[in-house]
Amino acid sequence: MRYYSVYIEKTNDFYTYASDDENIKVGDRVLVSFRNRDRVGLIIQEERDKEYSFKVLNIKKVLYEEVSFSQKFIDLLLWIKDYYMSPFDQVFSTAVPAGVKIKYEDIYRVEDLDNILIKDEILEYFSEKYRVRKKPLVDRFSKEKIKSYTESGILKVVDGWYTLEKNIEIEDEGLKNYFKGRKEIGKSTLEKKFDKKSIEKHLKNGTLIFERKIKSFNEENFKIEFEKDGVVEDTRLNEEQEKIKNGIEVSMKKHFLIRGVTGSGKTEIYIHLIKRALERGKGSIFLVPEISLTPQMVKRFKREFGERVAILHSRLSSADRAKEWYSIYTGEKKVVLGVRSAIFAPVKNLEYIIVDEEHENSYKQDSTPRYNAKYVAIKKAELENAKVVLGSATPSIESYYYGKKGIFQLFEIEHRYRDAKLPEIEIVDMKEEKDTFFSEKLLEEIRGALLRKEQIILLLNRKGYSTLVQCQDCGHMEECEHCSIKLNYYASSNSLKCNYCGISKRFLGHCSKCGSKNIAFSGRGVERVEEELRKRFPVNIIRVDGDVSKEKNFYENMYNDFLSGKYDIMIGTQMISRGLHFPNVTLVGVINADTIMSIPDFRSGERTYQMITQVAGRAGRGEKKGKVIIQTYQPENYIIEKIQENSFVNFYEKEIEKREILFYPPFSKIINIGISSQEENGLEEYCHEVFKEIESENVELYGPMRSLVYKVKGRYRCNIFIKGSRENINSYKKLLEEKLKKIENKKYRVIVDIDPINLI
Repeated sequence: MRYYSVYIEKTNDFYTYASDDENIKVGDRVLVSFRNRDRVGLIIQEERDKEYSFKVLNIKKVLYEEVSFSQKFIDLLLWIKDYYMSPFDQVFSTAVPAGVKIKYEDIYRVEDLDNILIKDEILEYFSEKYRVRKKPLVDRFSKEKIKSYTESGILKVVDGWYTLEKNIEIEDEGLKNYFKGRKEIGKSTLEKKFDKKSIEKHLKNGTLIFERKIKSFNEENFKIEFEKDGVVEDTRLNEEQEKIKNGIEVSMKKHFLIRGVTGSGKTEIYIHLIKRALERGKGSIFLVPEISLTPQMVKRFKREFGERVAILHSRLSSADRAKEWYSIYTGEKKVVLGVRSAIFAPVKNLEYIIVDEEHENSYKQDSTPRYNAKYVAIKKAELENAKVVLGSATPSIESYYYGKKGIFQLFEIEHRYRDAKLPEIEIVDMKEEKDTFFSEKLLEEIRGALLRKEQIILLLNRKGYSTLVQCQDCGHMEECEHCSIKLNYYASSNSLKCNYCGISKRFLGHCSKCGSKNIAFSGRGVERVEEELRKRFPVNIIRVDGDVSKEKNFYENMYNDFLSGKYDIMIGTQMISRGLHFPNVTLVGVINADTIMSIPDFRSGERTYQMITQVAGRAGRGEKKGKVIIQTYQPENYIIEKIQENSFVNFYEKEIEKREILFYPPFSKIINIGISSQEENGLEEYCHEVFKEIESENVELYGPMRSLVYKVKGRYRCNIFIKGSRENINSYKKLLEEKLKKIENKKYRVIVDIDPINLI
């Protein structure tokens, strides 16, 4: 009898069950009795203990119609559970889409069609004889073989003579002909055509093989949104790209970082690596941020890999996601292009995990389990003996540090693909400008680009029309009733919205407190800039932000329309800063470069550099020269200076120096504990109780302090910030989990965020 830890779906713990079935393995789905009801369980591990103080129930049966998982997949989920301090049920539901059922088919197949005639030594010995005495046959062949042929009816013993049945070759010739042109035949089909004895005979001899295999998904009933368009691109690598590709392929290292300037052709390297892996029967996962999963990217992958690529993104329905996942599980599709959760795709024979735009915050999930797909990729590659390739024009400070230290093998590309030139960057000091929207220089460049029939991209990372709506008579500011944040005004829908809880209400044109119509709109958003732009330029303008992009097929239509020249100017939020390739865009304007720098977060400078550098990289990607105008009130800030110099290395050196002095990552690991309650009364006292309970000499604790946005979705929030060395934080997490369980209080919600990205 063996004992197993079993996870019961929608529970938070593992339970012990027993079975004497030696075929049960880790990752199998089983039927068990749980609280007097039949429930589906998942085998997590075999337990070492053999004696228990409680009654251990038996596993009822293995559920073959349910998805089973490899030991490596289970190990990855357990690592996420422990590293990110998350309940296993939430890890499992995040990793495995609902509704995936396994369909099996029983088949017979033959390895060698000629062997279906059972041409072996015994039969050849009988080829010129009708019968043979027992002694010479026993002397020549093993007793076991003679016995198996006798039991299967191939040989017959009569009065000390062995005789060969005359009809066997005729029957086997028919079986051989039936298999011609077929790799396999369904079990029921073959058994209808031939008698059981004949089939059993071939099974015993090994000339016929029985298999229960997973049934492939019928693609005729499922079409990916983006089809192949028949266009073939010249994707030959240049000398620099070829050197990097070869370096990754032959290296004994497992972790790689490619820092290449925008437009340097990193994607071409990725695609060639995936192609080479496919030639060897290996699979790959290509991760991109949600906003970079453009129609352009999807079409490119469908063009390169056809029906061998699976697309996983948030716009898929649950049914379509399950179908794609199933096609990966069966091995039908070996290439996965997807967003954060695609890291869990069960790709067979995995060779590469590629994380494009590896610096992107969207790889970090903002709900439990709060995993970072980049770090999960590294762990998954370790478990599956695969390689991880990270890539970005502006890698995270941590990743570049690991590259410089040799933890990641670092490759750098300083020139654009096909000798395209990097854009010229010009800084405008807005303190010296009369117009608070557009500098004279930006307006001049816009006019010039329009006259040359070229396109323009403008960035302002603020949604809506106005970030502040205030009554000029009573001073009242419209605020969200559920969050301690001011409501944004959206002119496109004439509504007031909260960007935290999502509440929206119609704007009636007057103060909600005193009724005055003397209203001021300040804190300009992208809609307001669009309005001002239309006053100055009577051209076709498209706005791209999180609200309009929710419309069905908006992103695909926007991309195709802008590429075809339907629009002259695109204005948008950070959504337009990456993943877009428009050869006719020669001008990029950053309306306000200071929006992120003012956020009190040690990563604000890094994010500012990344976002502006990425959007600047949209200019001059074709044959025409590009230009970038950056408007700022802080032209002397070193971040702006390094952006203008296009010097990531110099920016990194300045940032890493500050990080080391302040003991921030990569020199430390951090944890953010968020504590919230629907009642403000008692929250601070409980936070101090938690702080006191979890104190340790081995780590630094700060707080408790109110969150920057104190109230969100009706909950008041405080934070405790923890910092320490990698070793100390990893050992401290075990203590932390025990301590938090000890002082658990249902009135308060406690969220532990390991390696947080957002500290607000």
